[in-house]
Amino acid sequence: MARNQHAVIWTSVSGEPEKMGDLLLSAEQVSFTYREEYLSSGKAGFCLLGDASIWGADTVVYPVSERIPVFPRMLSLIPGANPRNLQRKRYLDLLKARLGREPLPGPETEWQLLMMGGHGGIGHVDVFQDDISAEQWYWSRASLYDDPGAAKRSGKRSQLWRMLKREVLDENLDFDPQLIEQLLGPTPSVGGMISKLLVSVTPTGKTPVFYAPGASNKKSVVLKVEPPEYRGMLDLEALCLDIHEESGFEVPWHKRMDDEDLHFLAVERFDQTADGLPVPMESLFSVIATGDHKFRETGDIFLEELGGKLDRLGQVANLAPDTNEQMYRRILMALLTGNGDLHLDNIALLGGVADCRLSPIYDPAPMRAWPRHNLVSAIPYNPEGYEDRGALFVELGGSFGLSDSQTRLCIHEALAATSSYAERVAALDRVPARQRQQLVEIVRQERLLLEKHGISS
Repeated sequence: MARNQHAVIWTSVSGEPEKMGDLLLSAEQVSFTYREEYLSSGKAGFCLLGDASIWGADTVVYPVSERIPVFPRMLSLIPGANPRNLQRKRYLDLLKARLGREPLPGPETEWQLLMMGGHGGIGHVDVFQDDISAEQWYWSRASLYDDPGAAKRSGKRSQLWRMLKREVLDENLDFDPQLIEQLLGPTPSVGGMISKLLVSVTPTGKTPVFYAPGASNKKSVVLKVEPPEYRGMLDLEALCLDIHEESGFEVPWHKRMDDEDLHFLAVERFDQTADGLPVPMESLFSVIATGDHKFRETGDIFLEELGGKLDRLGQVANLAPDTNEQMYRRILMALLTGNGDLHLDNIALLGGVADCRLSPIYDPAPMRAWPRHNLVSAIPYNPEGYEDRGALFVELGGSFGLSDSQTRLCIHEALAATSSYAERVAALDRVPARQRQQLVEIVRQERLLLEKHGISS
């Protein structure tokens, strides 16, 4: 990589595209300087702990590494390296054509991917190579909404289906990537273990019809596409979303959809206002990594430390008083539904420094149903000194500042909320019997461990 790389950050948080400032990457650090006009506007910064209200006119700096080669907030704008990330495949092909060779793994390729796909994603931050690229992109994005019915014509929908069947179902089909980009726009996917697309859908009807992201009078969603190796995963995730919603958690609108061999879960985006304006959204991983330069992996923190991290964040951002309690309740629900994949990228904060809050529930899939993912918690904990795991999770409430009575109430309510969960899992016919049996056994065991300590539903 060249000694220094320059880029720009723009946003349309006010409804009109405007430049936030300039980004500079060197071999040792990445830095960001706010544009004077944006600095004086009082609008949300590019990340929570890089907000202008904290840094003012000073340049925000962060030490880069192989693990985090840019500001942590921008990791979610780089297409993930998971095997079925549709966007990464497409952009690596474009890079290969440009370079005349396979792109080499490392920071240089990640930077190029950020330039190609670091805009139009989740949240309010758009990264570009330069200001001209930004202006051209916003203009082309607006043209996507001129004819929201175009998805039904010109073969675009059939091309989308061919792409999904090739990349997700591994069928030997060709598709036209230019037609895909005309339908979905230049940022067609989101990170994660399974393929996801940012699209718009009609909320009614059994056969899914997709439109460009942000199409008027449609629901903007993250569309998850089920891979064959995880058959039934989306049925389980939809059930977990229902369970959380019934329990009083904030949950986005969601709908399971099928079309022949393709299976989808549409989850309404909550990083936008009702008028479609972007809302700042940042993962807890990003926030912690920005504040603690020694933090590089989810494994660098214990569950027992998470409450303290939120307390310290509350000294800078205006967090709701019950944030710690809500976080503890989410951890209990993950334990009792078999969601061992509740890592720090699956927990996010919405809003800026003045109006920061936990996002609605997302990605609650109970991955423990699959033996290779049978992990109690993606965020590690220290089991030493506890009689069993039940005792640890009872004591965990104290690390979030809860009294014994508050902790027991949270556990009681979580047990009550999931009392019928095992039976509902067993009734999901699309989920293979082996996965249903394993998940049912896991959640029953977790309930017994909590009930052993005198807590029942």
